[in-house]
Amino acid sequence: MWPFKRKVPTLDQLPIDGPWEIRQGERDGNVVIVRSNAGYRGCGSLREYAHQVGIAVPLRSPEPTGLPSAEEAAELMGIEDTICPALEERGESVLVAIITTTGMREFVFYTRAPGAVRQRFERLRDSIHGHEIQLMIRPDKDCAVYAQLT
Repeated sequence: MWPFKRKVPTLDQLPIDGPWEIRQGERDGNVVIVRSNAGYRGCGSLREYAHQVGIAVPLRSPEPTGLPSAEEAAELMGIEDTICPALEERGESVLVAIITTTGMREFVFYTRAPGAVRQRFERLRDSIHGHEIQLMIRPDKDCAVYAQLT
């Protein structure tokens, strides 16, 4: 047996609060900025968090680079402050990354409760004004999306 095992956090150890890393790159000629929670690196898959959740927020008036203006970036931080506690309630979901690119920001979570995420999303959609939010949930038991971002 191999003497080293990947450390998988227990439910009472979640969510992990960083450290956070910021990376900038390019995809199809467009700027991509990824803020990722490096605290999940090395955890392997989060066994019970088998679904990846994406909450996309299209920008209202992006800069010529496709990124948000300072004013809209502040509004997006407010949206983040609303979305995260709602989805991370009772440790049902964990935020692993935030992607900002041409005309949108996406919050990337993993969840063990996709049904609860759908319900909370409906309430969030009604409570967030000034921006549209969109939901995507898909199986990703190996945390492949997170691995691509880090």
